[in-house]
Amino acid sequence: MADRLAGMRGCIGGMLVGLVALALLPASAGAATTNTNIGSFADPRGDLPSHPGQLVRSTYSSFTVPANGQLHNVPMAVTPPCTNCRITDMVPNLVFTNGSTANMQDGLMLHHFVLFNPAQTGIGCPISEPFFGAGNERTHLHLPSPYGYHNTSASWNMITHLVNQTGTAQTVNIEVVYRWRPVAETESARPAWLDIDSICAGGNSEYTIPTGYSDTHVDWTVPQNARIIGMSGHLHDIDIIDPSPCSVHCASRGEAIALSAELLGGPSGDYFGPIPPNNPPPGDITGATLCRSEGHHGSSVATTMRANGHLDTMSTCGINSEVPVGAQAEAYPPDGAYSFEGYPVKAGQVIRLHSEYQNNSGAPKTDVMGIMAPWLAFPDGGYPRPKSASPVQVSLVPAYNQCTSPNRTHGPPLAHPSCNPPALSSGQLTIGSPDANGVGANSVGSARMTVVLGNPATAADEADVKYRLNLTDVRKKSDLSDYTGQVQLKTSLRVLDRYNGPSEVGVGQDTEFAVTVPCAATGSTTIGSTCAINTTADAVLPGVVKENRRAIWMTGQVQVFDGGADGVVSTTPNTLFAKQGVFVP
Repeated sequence: MADRLAGMRGCIGGMLVGLVALALLPASAGAATTNTNIGSFADPRGDLPSHPGQLVRSTYSSFTVPANGQLHNVPMAVTPPCTNCRITDMVPNLVFTNGSTANMQDGLMLHHFVLFNPAQTGIGCPISEPFFGAGNERTHLHLPSPYGYHNTSASWNMITHLVNQTGTAQTVNIEVVYRWRPVAETESARPAWLDIDSICAGGNSEYTIPTGYSDTHVDWTVPQNARIIGMSGHLHDIDIIDPSPCSVHCASRGEAIALSAELLGGPSGDYFGPIPPNNPPPGDITGATLCRSEGHHGSSVATTMRANGHLDTMSTCGINSEVPVGAQAEAYPPDGAYSFEGYPVKAGQVIRLHSEYQNNSGAPKTDVMGIMAPWLAFPDGGYPRPKSASPVQVSLVPAYNQCTSPNRTHGPPLAHPSCNPPALSSGQLTIGSPDANGVGANSVGSARMTVVLGNPATAADEADVKYRLNLTDVRKKSDLSDYTGQVQLKTSLRVLDRYNGPSEVGVGQDTEFAVTVPCAATGSTTIGSTCAINTTADAVLPGVVKENRRAIWMTGQVQVFDGGADGVVSTTPNTLFAKQGVFVP
C-alpha cells in the first residue's frame, strides 16, 4: 500500500505539470460529452436560485479508475453546454454510469477536475483561463443576477484526477449541471485564480505541509478595479492519500481547516465568513477578510453525498440574496453574505491567501492544495455629468386646477381657451389677497435644495442634500385663520449614480421624495401661519445620499400638499396647495 500511494503522489505531481501544459496547448484528446437540456434540478444543498435560464446536465464520460489506484488523464477536450452565452450556475458531481452519486462510501474520491477556456487568458493569469473546478467537496457556483460567465468557445479543456480505494476497478462520469442565459439578458463576470503554488505562475497547485498546524501564504495583486460577487475555496482531506488511508474520516489525523482571503491594508472590521468560525482565524490577519471558506467534515448533507465523514462542504461568501431559504447552512453562513454591491477591490491592492491545515498524521503531507476563486464584476464606465449643480431654489405660488371646461379665451400671444372663475386646488388652505378675500397679500414661499459635500479624508459618509422650505401667510380656507397643521413638500426624483449593484452605474425609475413640514401660527392679525423646515435628505430617509457616488438628481416640479381636514399629511385625502412658479405683479 505504501509503495502504491508513493507512486500515486509522484503521478499527481506529473499530472499537475501536465495541467499547466494543458492550459498552454490545445487539447489533444476528447472526453465524450453528453449535454442534455433539463427542466428542473435539485440536490442535497437546496441552493439552486429561482431565476431564468436553460438548465443543462453535462456528462463527461467515462473514466474507469483501476483497483487500488488512481486515474489522471492527458489533456482532453469537452463540449460546453452553450456558446455565445453566459453561464450563471455550475453544480459538479462524480456519478456512476446510472447517474447515482459516487463518493468515499464507494471508495471513490473526486480529487479534482478543472475546466479551462482556451478562448481567453485568465485575469492576472497568463494561461488559458481556469474558470471552474471542484474537489471532493463539490462546491456549487451560483452567480447573482444578472451575472454569468461569458463563453464563446466551442470547446473547453479539462483535466481530471480520480482515486479508487477499492480492490475493484470502477467506472464513473463527471457531471456538471449548468444554467445559461442569453448574453443580452446578462452581464459578464470572471474568476480570478488564487493558488498557494499557482498554475498561473508556473506552479503545480500542490505544496507540502509540516506536521501540526500550518498557515501557508501567497499574495495576489489585483490587476484592475472590480467588485467581488462570490468566493469559495478548495482544500484536501489529509487522510485519504496516505500510507494507511481512511475510508471513513479519521479526525485524529487532523484535517483541512480553512482558506482566508485577506485584503492587505483593508479595514480589519470587514469580515465575511462563519461567525463564530469553527477555528480561530490566523492571528497575522490584520486587513479585511474578504472571505473565510471553512472546511466541513460530516456536515448536514454528508449522508446524502455518501462522503463517509470526509470533507464534503466548503463555506462560501457572496451576494447570496437569491439563494433559497433553507439552503445548506454550512455552505451559506449568514455572515458570509456581501451587500448587493459585492466587495470593492482596486488595481494594485494585494490579496493574501491563507491556507490552514492541521496535520496530526506524524509525517509531512506533500500533496495538499489551497485554492480560492473570487468571482469579479467590473464597474461600468462614467456618464456625462456637470461640474456643479447646486443649489436649486424655486418660488412657490398657489396651485389652481387645470382648465378643462373653458368659457373664456386668453389674450394674445397666448390666445388659448381659459376658465373663469379660477379654482384653488386645495380644499383646505389659501393665502391672503385683498381683492380675493379682503386680507393683505403677505405670502412668500420658496423651497431650496443644497448639496452638502462629503469629506473623502474621513470614513464617515457626510454627503447630504439640505432641504429648506419657508411658506408664509398660510390660512384656513374656511375662515382665513392661521393654519397649524402640516403640509408636505413633494417632488419626483430620478436618480443616476454609481449605487446600482456591482456594475455600479444605473438610472432609477422615477420615485417620490416627500418632506413633512410643520406650520405654526404667527400671533399676528395681519399675516397667517408660517410653514417652515430646515432638514436634510438623509434625515428624512437615512442613507439616501451616498458619498462619492456621482449622483445626478433629476427633480420634477416642486409641490406642497395640505394636510387634509385633520391637518395630518399621513392621512388622506390631501390636496395640492402650492407649486413652483413665479408671480408677475
